[in-house]
Amino acid sequence: MPDLPTPDGTPPVFVINLDRDHERLAAMAARLGAWGVEFTRWPATDGQALADGPHPPAAAEFDGVALSGFDRFALPEAACGISHIRLWRMLVAQRVPWAVVLEDDARLIRRPPSGIGAWGLPQDADIVLLSDRAAPGAVRRAGASGFSFADVVGGAGTEGYLVSWKGARQLLAVTRPLLNPLDFQMYAHFASVRRADTFPHLWSLPRNEAADGTELNAYRLLPPLVAHADTRSSIGNGRHRRARFLCRALLGLNFDTDGSYAYRPRPPAAIAASTRPTAAPPVSAPARGGAGEAGFVTGADLSHCPEGAAARIARTLAEHGVTTARISCWVADDSTMNLARTVRLATAATRAGLGVHLVLHYSDTWADPGRQNKPAAWRGLGIGALRSTVRTYTSAVLAQLADHGAPPVIVQLGNEITNGLLWAAEGEDQRAGGRLHPPGRDPHPGGAGAHPYWEREDQWVIVAELLNAASAGVRAVLPRECRTMVHLDRGADIDGARWWLEHATRHEIGFDLIGLSFHPLWHDDATLDRLGRIAELHTVLPGKPVVVAETSHPYRVFRHDGPVRRTGPEFPFTPEGQAAFLAGALRTVRDAPNGAGVIWWGTCFTGDQVENGVDAFYAQALFDAAGTPLPALAAFRAAQRHHGE
Repeated sequence: MPDLPTPDGTPPVFVINLDRDHERLAAMAARLGAWGVEFTRWPATDGQALADGPHPPAAAEFDGVALSGFDRFALPEAACGISHIRLWRMLVAQRVPWAVVLEDDARLIRRPPSGIGAWGLPQDADIVLLSDRAAPGAVRRAGASGFSFADVVGGAGTEGYLVSWKGARQLLAVTRPLLNPLDFQMYAHFASVRRADTFPHLWSLPRNEAADGTELNAYRLLPPLVAHADTRSSIGNGRHRRARFLCRALLGLNFDTDGSYAYRPRPPAAIAASTRPTAAPPVSAPARGGAGEAGFVTGADLSHCPEGAAARIARTLAEHGVTTARISCWVADDSTMNLARTVRLATAATRAGLGVHLVLHYSDTWADPGRQNKPAAWRGLGIGALRSTVRTYTSAVLAQLADHGAPPVIVQLGNEITNGLLWAAEGEDQRAGGRLHPPGRDPHPGGAGAHPYWEREDQWVIVAELLNAASAGVRAVLPRECRTMVHLDRGADIDGARWWLEHATRHEIGFDLIGLSFHPLWHDDATLDRLGRIAELHTVLPGKPVVVAETSHPYRVFRHDGPVRRTGPEFPFTPEGQAAFLAGALRTVRDAPNGAGVIWWGTCFTGDQVENGVDAFYAQALFDAAGTPLPALAAFRAAQRHHGE
């Protein structure tokens, strides 16, 4: 170990190298020697050491470095991050003013300046990326020795950088715990990346929530000092599950088939146009009391879509102004709406340019106010095990979608959960599930007061535990780029919705969006005037936009083979009546200060169905029996034109 700092102020150079990579070390020594650069070898952490260690890698601490979310598949990537973090700890402990850090596959292509003063660094610099893989933005300073310093606005790689003592200390903060590939997580805490980030906010996605307020002043050296060797990656295919998604979304790289790559950065605008998912932007919180017009969702439910027609129908919806596809997912692998089917539908929607609104029913069948049954595999679980299972399952579903390049923009935590979710099965203690009932009289014989479960605090506590576990499962995989939703069946009963949401707030249930169902065919007094009362929720929940997550209206008269509550419809059961209803619903929600979108239910009740449905369901499709789009679809495009979108 050299004396630190060096007497002439020249930053020491450290090369991170695995003990077994003798050839890389020799090649690096030859390259640096040709430029007259002395260096110190820093022994890298070996991924095999993590695999052989005593701690489970998914949530562990190895050599003092906290890890979270790394499975055995991703241990080489975790080990890479640990190697750098260990070096930063030494730099901080030794109070090294500045140091150059190189990975052993980096290629030095220019001689670095000698003393630190010769670099001509910006005064506020914490870290300077030396590699050609970091995407530069605006030039902030013309330095000495022919170098300039530009903002970092994206890119990847940790193969070469100059870091200050302060920068190393900040990097230690933002990587505890290490949740993502090291470069993505540290770049997400660069102030310039956050400033430059635009929809869908993926460059700043992998930030560490525990250190959200910590930002580094990062610069990219121009011209670069270091190039990345076009050789097989030492990590190869052993990558973090989110790394695969991030590499595809941000860099256009695919590690599914080969671990070698030759990445060259493209301008951020080109990256945004060619490699980011073409999904609709996530709904944002209201601006100046409104939902933010750029985030207004025009959506359609694809859950009933025949798989063979999914790609065609998704394209047709996108052509008609639909931005978001709502897709349901059930738990059991052999259920109708199983995960494999959900992934295929979501992939088709994403390829058509639609964002994905994922509906997690937490059941093996439809969940609604009258049935919130636990999946068969989860029966018998107490609340502690059930809470843990909900979080793990939620993360697993989102990881599957992200791995297939179809991460959702909205994740709905349960479906129509007015009466709670994951009810305890017959014979179980009611506290082994989250059962609620609407306000009213006790339906039991001799009952005289409110239902025993609705007002009981322990039931609300359980519901809060389950929903917050679900939300944590979302954030573990997609920390920032999607929104979570709670969904009630009370679009025509705003007083009931308000009562439920106030209780949810009191019990600190975390969510981003309010979802409501509004079905004139089944909900009493479901008129557009009553729908306009969603504006009242803005008074009590000003930071929670409202999406009508389900609405529908028949385009024809139907056989009465199911329960129907409304007998005097506000709009006729004709194609023109359906179109007028949807246009009115879009206008009503759009005009509310908290209105954030409208999603049509029963879009695809045509052709061969995934399950038998009553004729009333078929009559509410947006396509006729021959599969021809109905006039109502034009309302979505008209709503976008109204916004200038």
